[in-house]
Amino acid sequence: DFPANMPRRIETPEGLGVILGAAPLEVWSADRLVVVLADETAVRTLKPDLAGLQAISARFSDGRGNLGVTAPADAGRPYDLVSRFFAPGSGIPEDPTTGGYHCTAAPLFAHKLGRARLRFHQAYPGRGGDLVCEVVGDRVLIEGSAVTVAETRLRL
Repeated sequence: DFPANMPRRIETPEGLGVILGAAPLEVWSADRLVVVLADETAVRTLKPDLAGLQAISARFSDGRGNLGVTAPADAGRPYDLVSRFFAPGSGIPEDPTTGGYHCTAAPLFAHKLGRARLRFHQAYPGRGGDLVCEVVGDRVLIEGSAVTVAETRLRL
């Protein structure tokens, strides 16, 4: 249960398509950029220039220089949308599965598709993850499976 972060549409920043390696259909801004691409293949095959991406995203968003891309899924997929999230501004070249990005993408695509509940596949190469996002008022409910990769204990 996270706060929704509805982005605002902006003009495509000059050079963004070259830096991404795909032509944006739309660009939206919040604490990160959201780039809408034409199809699933465009999302899956991206090999962006991360330094350039960070510079453009930091300049045209309210955040540190992070950017997500989303497109409609191919027909017959068990999800509605496919996404990836590049976070060089946070020291992470690409996040395998990220809830924060989907708190921005879910309200946008819920509005675009006219329904509150959406299934996303974050297509991190070789791994990734599936998220079900439901927009409820000014909140995004995120469901999915997780695997614990580290555990620790803090002693004060």
